[in-house]
Amino acid sequence: MSSIFRSSILTVLLVAASAAVAGAQAPTLPFDHIHLNVPAPADAAAWYETHMGGTRITEAPDRLVFGSTRLAFTAKADAAPSQGSAVDHIGFSFPDLDAKMKAFEAAGIKIVSPIRDVAGLFKLAFIEDPWGTRIEVVQDDELLGLHHIHMRGPNPDEVLTWLVDKFGGSRQKLKGRNEAVRYDVEGFSSVWFLVQAGEATPTQGRAIDHIGWRSTGPLAATIDGLRSKQVTVAAEPQGLTMPNGALVNYAYVDGPNGTRIEMVERPKE
Repeated sequence: MSSIFRSSILTVLLVAASAAVAGAQAPTLPFDHIHLNVPAPADAAAWYETHMGGTRITEAPDRLVFGSTRLAFTAKADAAPSQGSAVDHIGFSFPDLDAKMKAFEAAGIKIVSPIRDVAGLFKLAFIEDPWGTRIEVVQDDELLGLHHIHMRGPNPDEVLTWLVDKFGGSRQKLKGRNEAVRYDVEGFSSVWFLVQAGEATPTQGRAIDHIGWRSTGPLAATIDGLRSKQVTVAAEPQGLTMPNGALVNYAYVDGPNGTRIEMVERPKE
């Protein structure tokens, strides 16, 4: 066998191996946070703590967690509502939705659609926070607290496939009905991702500005891996010292249909 022929075979094998690696599903990353635009972060944090059950943390002022998922706020007075954007709404689950809806009504919270019981799924309703974030509230005893992120795009299957390819997760049907991706990582809380069909506008500047995943290794390596999968890196990794002294590294990438996505490397917790 000639050296030229052997070299050609080796080149083909290397290209095939590289393609296989690039096309392999990513390891599942923990879902890290949701970032909302609101006029007054302190007021928003108090609202979500009171009505959605978030727990205060000390890494930064006015920051909450639902399980391990952070809810953060940026001061912006003119954010457009979340409905119609690439992240249309977020969902929370409560053990007694009838009682919770009565509490919402008593508190003067905007009810977008009243409670209904979807056979084979669960009870659900829609409300809106005072700053334009659309919220689905459900009664799903299998996952209480922060329940799901509901995205939007012309081709829902493409969005779900993109999520699994870039951030891992398990492609499943929620209650055996709705196509979804679920993120389950040991030591972190779980969350569903669903996608509804429709045209979508970019999230940046909307009430739900961006969502974020946790890098479980060095952020630079995670970003290089995403870049190898043709993900556009909108902001390269950089460091930030939080008010509590913790150093985090973060970067931004572009997600489907204008979804702004932050990647974060945090100190081990």
